Amino acid sequence: MLSLRRPYPGILKSNTVSYGGSQMWSEKKIIRECGCGPVAALDLLHYLTDEDTRAPLSLEGYNKELRTLCLHYLPLIPKSGLNGLTLALGVNRLFRERQLPFRAFWALSGSRLWDRIREMLERDMPVILSIGPNFPVLWQKERLRFYIRRRDGSYIPATAAKSHYVTVTGMDTDWLRISSWGREYYIKRQEYEDYVKCHSSYLFSNLLYIKTTDP
Repeated sequence: MLSLRRPYPGILKSNTVSYGGSQMWSEKKIIRECGCGPVAALDLLHYLTDEDTRAPLSLEGYNKELRTLCLHYLPLIPKSGLNGLTLALGVNRLFRERQLPFRAFWALSGSRLWDRIREMLERDMPVILSIGPNFPVLWQKERLRFYIRRRDGSYIPATAAKSHYVTVTGMDTDWLRISSWGREYYIKRQEYEDYVKCHSSYLFSNLLYIKTTDP
């Protein structure tokens, strides 16, 4: 599996280290309800800026950073959360202020999705991926399945989501490894394609594509 080269940032919670952050740990209701985008952005920033991603972050410090992101950079709309264009604008502002040599774009092409994920992972860049809402039939309740991987290498369904951001940390020909809700899950690539084509749209179900701006 093609993977990030360093450990993905973790948060120390209840004597265990998570696999990325989770909006569910926030004391703010709006963040708990729709803060997955800012969580993905904050994890991305830590991966790009922390010299040692093996050192777990404190829960208190992480939640403080998350509140700041939502207040000043990635404002959440109640019940709706954060769209891809707003996510790209906020992340670019963070890149500029921290003098990071990157530029983010909300990608729209479905045909280049897997190639862009592969390219970013090869550059050691976490990939923020959206599982969009049901569209155009907004009241549908279709969701994309998330799996956990057993020690014997088999995969079993664990949960499902829609209108949700995750972070891709690895991929092979069939699977994406992701961080979501502070845990490691897997998405079947074919099931993602089927979900987007049958129940959503690449306008909403896509990725935050990040380029390096240094020559």
